[in-house]
Amino acid sequence: VALVAATSFATWDYYKVPEAGKGQVKGQFKYDTDDPWSGWGINASARYVVIPNLELSLRGLGIASWEDDDSDADGFGITDFTFGVRYAIMPIVNVFVDMNLPIGDEDEGTYIGTDEWGFYFGGQFTSDQFLKNLTVGAEVGTYWGFEHNDYDPGLVLTTGVEAGYFIEQIGLTPFVGSEFKYKLTDDEYDPANKAARWKDHQGDTQFNFWVGAAYGINDRMTVDAQIKFRSGDIDGDAFHTEANYTFSF
Repeated sequence: VALVAATSFATWDYYKVPEAGKGQVKGQFKYDTDDPWSGWGINASARYVVIPNLELSLRGLGIASWEDDDSDADGFGITDFTFGVRYAIMPIVNVFVDMNLPIGDEDEGTYIGTDEWGFYFGGQFTSDQFLKNLTVGAEVGTYWGFEHNDYDPGLVLTTGVEAGYFIEQIGLTPFVGSEFKYKLTDDEYDPANKAARWKDHQGDTQFNFWVGAAYGINDRMTVDAQIKFRSGDIDGDAFHTEANYTFSF
């Protein structure tokens, strides 16, 4: 069982950068499982548009816990988190760069901390012109993790798309999305590193599919939930679910 890495990057969303002076704070509960392994986490995130088109964010600061029923191994602690920048070069096109800040305890497992500095960078396209009340966003990015502990994680290419449809009568937005990852280079380990059994190779892939819904309580408060299914060579198969509360200001 390959543990879900704390550096499983995801930008705040695939959509437009909000107006200048606008921001959001978000609280999340998540649960992941890949029997006999399971884990949960509670975290907080925030973003703010400091000047027109420029968004700064801090994401995923919190705690997490995991356990493996077969081996009785477990872990608990403060997690890594992400600092992100997005810039809208056009109303429908964003560029972004995220940096993993490895403050988590690596001794508690990679679901908690990775000791890995890394960058995820790329571009996004978004449009609400295809159909009334339908918004579509897409993203292409590359993750570059820096060498650490005699381990070089290599490069991973990510492509993703999500669409949400706003049902005006009830204030509900069902959404569906998918993401595909492709390993551009081999992982490289010191042969003595016991983690080498998780080595990924150039050409390995991962596919994610998720469905969910968001509900606007009022103009400032939103709740949403989603379930996600993951399969492939990178990190292995898993099931993820999360619930979020977002306050806009």
